[in-house]
Amino acid sequence: MVKIPVKFKRTAAAFDQAARVRSWESSGSEHSADLSHLVNSFLESEIMREEKTSDQAVDDQDLDGGSEIVDDQSEENSPDFELQDLMKKLFDREEDGVKRSIHAEVEKAVGELAGDEKLSTDFKRRLMARLRSRGFDAGLCKSKWEKNGRNPSGNYEYVDINAGGNRYIIEVSLAGEFTIARPTGCYASSLDVFPPIFVGKPEELKQVVRVMCRAIRKSLKSVELSVPPWRCLAYTQAKWFGSYKRTINENSKPNDAEGLGRGTKGWFRASKECFCVLQGGFCC
Repeated sequence: MVKIPVKFKRTAAAFDQAARVRSWESSGSEHSADLSHLVNSFLESEIMREEKTSDQAVDDQDLDGGSEIVDDQSEENSPDFELQDLMKKLFDREEDGVKRSIHAEVEKAVGELAGDEKLSTDFKRRLMARLRSRGFDAGLCKSKWEKNGRNPSGNYEYVDINAGGNRYIIEVSLAGEFTIARPTGCYASSLDVFPPIFVGKPEELKQVVRVMCRAIRKSLKSVELSVPPWRCLAYTQAKWFGSYKRTINENSKPNDAEGLGRGTKGWFRASKECFCVLQGGFCC
């Protein structure tokens, strides 16, 4: 029987516990529950394949008395479409009327801001301003985290909208946050599934992050590369799910978000599972 690493169990348990208590984020739909089950099943199966491959390599080395690299058969047992199919399900989930309305307005705003660098703070601030001018409670959120173990310190900015009693995270280049060196064909294809504009609740984005960080590890391992700290799970989660400061000031300079200035709502606490991952030192 293949054993699941204790570190993975501890992290997965933290996610499951947090999922039960954050009722303000949950839609309560059976569709969401099914997707959550698919994500957990995918992650567990990847862990088991990894363990099986590792055990097989040790067995072969003992029998042969050499250090010949054993071909990884996991790709045959895990067809390329498995990852792509899961990502399609995560992005093609049923949309409510509020999300459709937000997506339509974001699409219009992005079209009006064509030519601007989509990853820049100025673009995100202007996008937030356009959405506010259309009546949305949009804000520019800045997350910031300290160095923890091998995870470097960093900061990140993104736009969010509060509507219909829910919080929606807006990203216009989400795939860019998961690019890696020398990706396998399977991994590159999974990036092609990403929509140009992502509008989703925090728990929906968390599922995407968990799956992609596991896929990153698998892709890099297949070409004998280590996962860089800025692509590890804890670092990636800190961007959207750590403590953040939200401003609605349309004219602030990027550095103004460091203090509690006009139009700033203050620091919001990170979700429970993010603290678990960051403080527990779980990197990849």
